[in-house]
Amino acid sequence: MADEVLRTILLVEDEPSDAHLILQGLERAKVLNPTVHLTNGNDARRYLRGEGEFDDRIKYPIPALILLDLKLLCLTGIQLLQWLHVQRELKRIPLVILTADGRKETVNAAYDLGANSYLIKPGNATDIIRMIKVIQSYWMALNEPPQLVMATELTQ
Repeated sequence: MADEVLRTILLVEDEPSDAHLILQGLERAKVLNPTVHLTNGNDARRYLRGEGEFDDRIKYPIPALILLDLKLLCLTGIQLLQWLHVQRELKRIPLVILTADGRKETVNAAYDLGANSYLIKPGNATDIIRMIKVIQSYWMALNEPPQLVMATELTQ
């Protein structure tokens, strides 16, 4: 277990106070997995494609888990989900929605587009830490991650 490489978490959250609470929650919950925080959907798509400054897969590996807010500028969380849903190489990455939007139509749209979990962001640090501990325990410790088929494997 000591040599096991910790799998990366991708957090896509544009609201600084929410991102701070989530990142603080990860730290206080003693989550050791490295976390990459991006503030918009366009950067998240470029990260997942490995484009531009994200082309170094050692420095910016494919995440084992995506934590996604839906209300993003430029490319919304729903638009990012639509894009991910048709990406053969990426659509299996476990994806947890973290949002304040609890409308049934939004919840259903997210699940229809492949979200694995839909959580309403709690408003205080204590509840966020509790939620992050559960996310880490289930998605990063207990859950068996999917086998990802990458483009280089498709051409072999």
